[in-house]
Amino acid sequence: MTRGRLWGYFAGTTVVAALVGFLFGWYQAYPAQHSRDRALLRLRLSEARARTLDGRMALLGRNYGDARQHVAEAIRLLDAFKQSSQRELPPTESEKVDQAQQLLKDALGLAPTMPSSAAADSAAGARPEDQAGTKALQATNLLGEVYRATPEP
Repeated sequence: MTRGRLWGYFAGTTVVAALVGFLFGWYQAYPAQHSRDRALLRLRLSEARARTLDGRMALLGRNYGDARQHVAEAIRLLDAFKQSSQRELPPTESEKVDQAQQLLKDALGLAPTMPSSAAADSAAGARPEDQAGTKALQATNLLGEVYRATPEP
C-alpha cells in the first residue's frame, strides 16, 4: 500500500466520522433546542403577567407611580415577545396576547398620576384607577390563559 493511498483512506475516514458526528449532534440537539424555546416562551409570558399583576396591586394600593412603571414594563415585555416568540403560538393564543397588550395600553392611559377625588367620582361614575385595575385584571387573565395553553418544556 502506498503512502498516498494510506493518506486517502485516513482523510476519507476522517470526513465520514466528522459527518456522522455532526449529524448525531444535530439530531440530539434539536429536542433540547425545542424544549428550551418552549421554556423561554413560557418565561416571557410569565414575566409579562407578573408585571401586570404588580401593576394591578400597585393600583389597588394607590401607588400610581409604581403602577404606571409596572404596566409600561409589561407593555415593553409584550412588545419584545411579539418580535421574538409570538409566531410560535397558535393564532388564537396570539390574538389573546394582542388583546392583553391593548388592555394594558388602555390601563396605562387610565392610570392617573394622582388619585381622583371621591366627590367628583360619585357623579361621574367609576373612577379611572378602578377602570385601569379592571383592564389590568383582564390582561392578566388573558396572559394566564395563553401561559396555560403553551406546552410545558
